[in-house]
Amino acid sequence: MEFALFCTRVNFLVFLLALSSPCKFIQSPMDFGPLKLLQATNSASLDFGRLYSNTPSAVLRPQSPEEISLLLSLLSASSFSKVTVAAKGAGHSINGQAQALNGIVIEMDSLPSSIKIHTSVDGEFGLSFADVSGGTLWVELLTETLKFGLTPRSWTDYLYLSIGGTLSNGGISGQTFKYGPQISNVIQLDVVTGSGELVTCSPSKSSDLFFAVLGGLGQFGIITSARILLQEAPHKVKWVRAFYDDFEDFIKDQELLVVSMRDKVDYVEGFIVLNEGSLHSSSLAFPASLSSIAPQLFPQGSTSHKHYYCLEFAIYDHSHKEAINLDQVVDEISRKMKFKPSLVHSVEVAYFDFLNRVNVEEVNLRRRNLWDVAHPWLNMFVPKTGISKFRDLMLQTISASPTFEGPILLYPILKDKMNAVFELTV
Repeated sequence: MEFALFCTRVNFLVFLLALSSPCKFIQSPMDFGPLKLLQATNSASLDFGRLYSNTPSAVLRPQSPEEISLLLSLLSASSFSKVTVAAKGAGHSINGQAQALNGIVIEMDSLPSSIKIHTSVDGEFGLSFADVSGGTLWVELLTETLKFGLTPRSWTDYLYLSIGGTLSNGGISGQTFKYGPQISNVIQLDVVTGSGELVTCSPSKSSDLFFAVLGGLGQFGIITSARILLQEAPHKVKWVRAFYDDFEDFIKDQELLVVSMRDKVDYVEGFIVLNEGSLHSSSLAFPASLSSIAPQLFPQGSTSHKHYYCLEFAIYDHSHKEAINLDQVVDEISRKMKFKPSLVHSVEVAYFDFLNRVNVEEVNLRRRNLWDVAHPWLNMFVPKTGISKFRDLMLQTISASPTFEGPILLYPILKDKMNAVFELTV
């Protein structure tokens, strides 16, 4: 489960998805027009959530955006116009959004992967950017941009997601408070509309389509290419985790970091620690021993069921700008926070390793055969005024299970960063 903590200037947003499936229209998918549609595969019937398994009538593995355009053009102009079509990237949706019962799944990873880096001298806005195909994974984009000393500005926690997939949802992580979600860091899209039209759109060209497709859950078009803003990449990251036993202190310190310390801090998240098991499972990627912290939170023999909270933040070292002492910056920030000095750990890691930290947890879960299992997951935007009551209600249910190890993440997000869908401040 995952929860988003908003600061004061925040609206209450809840997204509920309901997918309906039509009756079976396609009787012979292999013979559908000039396109080579394939029989359904297991991958086209499942997603990461493993909560639903809906089998399509056919699968399209396009070799170009034009093949997607042809399919949608044929469907919109024929008796097949009510056939459900779903674009599937890395398949990390939860409730069957990338499935199409009796319809057609378009597997976007078959599109040729293309990444072209443009430095600032080429940029229309005086900035660096990357043109990247929609089926490309974010980890692939990161690997390529780092060769130029560049990086996208905003991320999701997990990098093995497709460009088109997260841009169709939002793309939120610990950098959102500073740069907005991933959809706020796009300056152009190539889209195939529901009628099969190929359109290049931006804030100044076909802007209605541009803003509808970003975060539009695939309902307004399929993203085949995106132009992503880049900035200079840091060389290393100071990664800090501090623990709290008071929820109000925890959220106040998160707000302190994203509001008053915005210029010093580059990443802010947090999570709830329900028990010792959840402490260790959420610390696999953190390359420092928590052996001194675990006994303080969960003394041996204790029957207490107290919950704790971990605030994590990171400071990027941009040595190309000016030499900074990361330890001094951490000390300056920490003096204004309310965690106990004995309940904090910090490590210095490479930028790529920091962004790719969830991969460590994936490897562990795969080793335990816990990756390809059901993953119920919930994202919610909760205003600051209601986060404490929401926490109480949630814990009343979850804490009844002493073995619960699933992550409960809290992201502090500023409302103005969510409203500014297109912002060029660096």
